[in-house]
Amino acid sequence: MKKIDTGRRRFLGGMAGASLAASPLGMLLSMRGAMAAGNYDNLNDYKALVCVFLHGGNDAFNMLVPRDASAHAAYASLRGSLTIPRNSLLPLNGINHGFHPNMPRLQEYYNQGKLALISNVGNLVEPLTKQQYLDWEQSGSNSIETPPGLFSHSDQSHFWQTGYGPNTAGTGVNSGWGGRMADLLAASNSNPYVPITITLDGHSPWEEAVATSQLGLNYWNGVEEFEFLEKASWPTWANSRNQAWEQLLGLSGASKHALERQTVEAIERTRNRVSEVKAALDLTWDATNSKDIFQTSYNESNNLAEQLRMVARMIYSQGYFGHKRQIFAVSLGGWDTHGSQASQHPELLATLDEALDSFYQVLVEMGMQQQVTTFTSSEFGRTLGSNGDGTDHGWGTYLMAMGDAVVGQQVYGDLPRIELDGPDDIGNALLPKLSTDQYGATLARWFGVTDADLDLIFPNLGNFSSRNIGFMNV
Repeated sequence: MKKIDTGRRRFLGGMAGASLAASPLGMLLSMRGAMAAGNYDNLNDYKALVCVFLHGGNDAFNMLVPRDASAHAAYASLRGSLTIPRNSLLPLNGINHGFHPNMPRLQEYYNQGKLALISNVGNLVEPLTKQQYLDWEQSGSNSIETPPGLFSHSDQSHFWQTGYGPNTAGTGVNSGWGGRMADLLAASNSNPYVPITITLDGHSPWEEAVATSQLGLNYWNGVEEFEFLEKASWPTWANSRNQAWEQLLGLSGASKHALERQTVEAIERTRNRVSEVKAALDLTWDATNSKDIFQTSYNESNNLAEQLRMVARMIYSQGYFGHKRQIFAVSLGGWDTHGSQASQHPELLATLDEALDSFYQVLVEMGMQQQVTTFTSSEFGRTLGSNGDGTDHGWGTYLMAMGDAVVGQQVYGDLPRIELDGPDDIGNALLPKLSTDQYGATLARWFGVTDADLDLIFPNLGNFSSRNIGFMNV
């Protein structure tokens, strides 16, 4: 059977250029202030979205596996040594599929109605049939639009987080859909220093915005001191630089050059931001016992659990910040399982299972499980078949949404047949049936974005007949 060329780089010119500059995003850039003030400044409830990005492409077909005897046999024929035995799968209510045995906590959340599965979702510009894709692949024509750089980590990660291809310089498309939500909803937050978008995933393209900025935290103490105090251990040039900064800060406003004023404003804004965050995090810290104030335990060697613990501390502090909406980005890497998948992937699923469980338990402790929705994402799925020791880059995948606002114990979208030459197979990979724009728009509606504004945030949403997959209780 034909295998997808994972090194392929197709870029369709129509995804960049003047059409983007004139897109609904252009309206957002020019009208953001008026829309935010008019629609979102009187929100009277609190909600948070927590995006858990699985960097590398999760092999979701070994996360959710068919339990029906014939379907499992077809799956096993493709997976070989990577097959998860049928009798070890964790059963899920209402479907003849099961979770990987390393996901017992998430199995419970699904069966309790607190977790939903979204089936065969992936990056799409427009709906595609299998035949349309195969004809396009053979002819190379521009008869259909596909996400640029299919099967490329960087391109598909960028598209997932922004809705646009990477070659959009000069079009104004330098923001992610989380950041575009932040621009609209920022008026609901009263704190001038602490932004709505908070990342523990380094600089997050998903949270990149036009009018707002993202706050980067570390998982151990949140933020570091931002002071220009000279230290004996610093090199001479560092002390000289700090002296220059302090001199600049001491100038009167009238004597400053425009660039100097901008620099001073940035420094003062950062100092104020750090001060605010440190003061808020102090409220969640028990200095006597050198631990946070939560009673729920967590595995401190689980990096994702540590990131989510810091998220919980920031959620606890939302009243101090005056926040009505918060958007968080966290991540877990290592999912690019071309090799050693039999040992690597189960460990990653166990890490995810443990981290999401401890985070949910902290939310329960705070009484915030209804107001916070956690959801997974990954740049793409994996191939249907094994390469012998792992799986390669694919397309469609399964995603999860979790929290008490989720309409759980359900699968949204049709469960695909895991077989080569099946109705969803385009060459050892699944053609998505649900788009990431539809997935994000469903979350955004719950978050408070009006239906009219969804098209400003999700550039491809208008190409799909359904704007709401239905897994959120709105």
